[in-house]
Amino acid sequence: MAMRDEVQSFKKERILEVAARLFYERGYRGTSLDAIAERLSVTKPFIYQHYRNKSALLVEIYLRVVHRSVDCVSRSRRTSGSPTARIRRFADEYTRLVIAEQRTTAIFFREENNIPDEYKDEINALKGRFDNELSALIQEGADSGEFHIADVRMATLAIVGMISWIYTWYRPHGRLSETGLADRMVMFTERIVGVLPADAAEAGRP
Repeated sequence: MAMRDEVQSFKKERILEVAARLFYERGYRGTSLDAIAERLSVTKPFIYQHYRNKSALLVEIYLRVVHRSVDCVSRSRRTSGSPTARIRRFADEYTRLVIAEQRTTAIFFREENNIPDEYKDEINALKGRFDNELSALIQEGADSGEFHIADVRMATLAIVGMISWIYTWYRPHGRLSETGLADRMVMFTERIVGVLPADAAEAGRP
């Protein structure tokens, strides 16, 4: 990347970072472009050089969150290993993603009504792809006999809701470390899809 492009990219990232922080603290409607410019110590025209308006910032945040979520489940589904190993990988990576993107995840859930109509179909399609990819992974486990579950779709919604909701209560210096929390989410995910303990699985084999 040329130095000019690197500088432009850095400026856009800084604007987006500050906008996300203010949207998280004050809400989308409670944040003006003037406030973003003030926090950055720049003028409003500086922001207009990179984003045409405030809603463009919100859309960019939304698209990044949903693309990273889709990438997470797609990697897990397509990696090598059993369905159990892959659902564990998904639960671990998705938990860490929600923790790393706690502010933007909060914005994603809080500000849906403020997304411009022309972007809603694209975003909804990506959200549907995320759910479908996870459902497909769970179905693979059910078909192979590794998962013991009656309702794949309900399991999908339960897992996504459980892990996504971390954004509301996670604290960096809380009782559980990031790794400890990820391990718990993996364990709860296994229970939702009905992964048998190793000793029970062995006992059930002919």
